[in-house]
Amino acid sequence: MSIQVRPLDAPLGAEVSGFDPRNITPEVANELNQAFLKHHVLVVHGPGLTDDELIEFGKSFGHIEAARKISPLASRPEIMVISNIRMNGELVGSLPDGEMNFHFDRIHQKKPNKAGVLQGIEIPSKGGNTSFSNMVMAYETLPDALKTKLDGLTALNTFEYGTTIDKDKALAADAPQANHPLVRTIPETGKKSIYACRLMTDRINELPAAESRALLDELCDHVENPKFVYEHVWKVGDILVWDNRCTSHARTDFDASERRLMKRVTVGDDREPIR
Repeated sequence: MSIQVRPLDAPLGAEVSGFDPRNITPEVANELNQAFLKHHVLVVHGPGLTDDELIEFGKSFGHIEAARKISPLASRPEIMVISNIRMNGELVGSLPDGEMNFHFDRIHQKKPNKAGVLQGIEIPSKGGNTSFSNMVMAYETLPDALKTKLDGLTALNTFEYGTTIDKDKALAADAPQANHPLVRTIPETGKKSIYACRLMTDRINELPAAESRALLDELCDHVENPKFVYEHVWKVGDILVWDNRCTSHARTDFDASERRLMKRVTVGDDREPIR
């Protein structure tokens, strides 16, 4: 059996079909991984998956980690609920409302995750779209002089859980932080990827503060250029898989009075980012 892979009319991403995400064979898992490495984002217009099925599908791309926050809407500890739904006045999920700046999941930790697998369950009538930037293409289109300047630089990345806009970030004393290469290499392909984002990357360690800020702003403006970005408009049942090592992602605003419910599993990595 061969899956069908249709590249999107976009700088990255492909729709994959011709298989049942509830029953993944080793052969299908291998084909999915090859498409994942080539296209960075996979879109599956599939049947709605149960929590157990979503976890099993996610295992096609690696080992699944436990969610940081347990939700009453999740039946397994591996399921992360992203939602603005409230029960008895309390949020049942993470990152509930509004716009979210471009970011890499867990770039503020020593060993960020390899991939995310996200399913849309309840979708607002407008907005709440997820955008992905192709950080490999963004790197490859940099001037050679800037590539040379970035070589060997590292950056400090921090995050305060629940923050969605960089201007709102106020760090607690124990906020997690990690230093990573500003340009990382994807081990399976050897491709280089810009590894900085507006929400979480605070400074370049080897540069004076003003020069660091100017260069980060330049890089963030560059990678957020629409010529590198695919924006996914969700439909109920959609599943997205993204390579968290070479794509940053963001969320558009939506009406807070409408329900939005997503469930995610996190595919772990077995190594830290490398130059």
